[in-house]
Amino acid sequence: MMRKLVIAVAAVGVMGLMFGCSKARTDESIATDIKASMFSDAQTKSADINVAVKNGTATLTGQVPDENARYEAFKIAKQTSGVANVEDQMSLPPAPVSAASEPAANAAPVPRVRRERESKRESLPKRELAGSPAADRSDRSRAEAQNSSQQQAAVSQPAPAVNNAPAPAAAPDPAPAPAAPAPAAPAPPPVRQVSIPAGTPIHIQMIDSVDSASNHTGDMFRASLALPIAVDGETIVPAGADVFVKLTNSSSAGRMTGRSQLTLQLARLDFQGKSYSLASDDYQETGKSRGKRTAETVGGGAAVGAIIGGIIGGGKGAAIGAGVGGGGGAAAEAATKGQQVRIPAEAKLDFNLQQTVSVTYSPDNNNSRR
Repeated sequence: MMRKLVIAVAAVGVMGLMFGCSKARTDESIATDIKASMFSDAQTKSADINVAVKNGTATLTGQVPDENARYEAFKIAKQTSGVANVEDQMSLPPAPVSAASEPAANAAPVPRVRRERESKRESLPKRELAGSPAADRSDRSRAEAQNSSQQQAAVSQPAPAVNNAPAPAAAPDPAPAPAAPAPAAPAPPPVRQVSIPAGTPIHIQMIDSVDSASNHTGDMFRASLALPIAVDGETIVPAGADVFVKLTNSSSAGRMTGRSQLTLQLARLDFQGKSYSLASDDYQETGKSRGKRTAETVGGGAAVGAIIGGIIGGGKGAAIGAGVGGGGGAAAEAATKGQQVRIPAEAKLDFNLQQTVSVTYSPDNNNSRR
């Protein structure tokens, strides 16, 4: 008896040890699967992402190049088997801030113009009086008059040499003042970066219609914001901005059983020339089930056929009538097919963000929807 008790206790201990080791290996294997999937994905292969898994919760840290890589990493971790929850602690590179243009340098002062020409012109007559031909002739006449009594014959004295020195050149015209500099270019509008937190409601209005009979999983559809997206009471994205939704599940009801279903998720936001990936909860539209109604139709047809067959041919006629009636009911139900689901254009749908989105925008251009 004592030996059996010892064996039982040892077995329980070994099972507990195996359970603990299995749990540790499960978290580690989940992290390994996530890393392998990210390494094989083109968008997340070059990203510096760290993965840690504890009790089924995957924590993603590190830096990703853009929102598309961030969304892809989140989706890979979310879809990995064994992951119950994903904590997104990834970050984006800091956005460059454009500096305002510096004001243009002050224009150089216009040089002052000196009126050298007038001063030179005023001084020219004074400089030319001493050596001019008129002054020489006056001196000669006075000399001849004084020496006329002493000289027998008037001898003309040679005329003095004429001063052929060129007159001073006139001062050149002052250089024209330089043209005024062009006005400085206006400073670009300020740019802000705002994070739209997870859990923010997104209200959209469909532009395209969705039909379970013709559309398939993976199809994209156009929509627009029905209400603006606001953070702390400030409008970040105005109503009317372009939004795209993705069909993540489409099932069409069969001819005898089943029901139609459409599942949509937000995929992308286009705003001020940039695109931002979105991760949201599901919006589902489900049609009515066909199983019960099909059974009633087939059973009703069999009952009516049995009554008519019994009246005509007794017991054997009732059996034949039941078979014919049941077959007719099934054929009628198959011909009507299952009820399909359709989301028409202009339908308003509500979603909630599951992942924070960082938006870079200019408040001065916020009146633009794109």
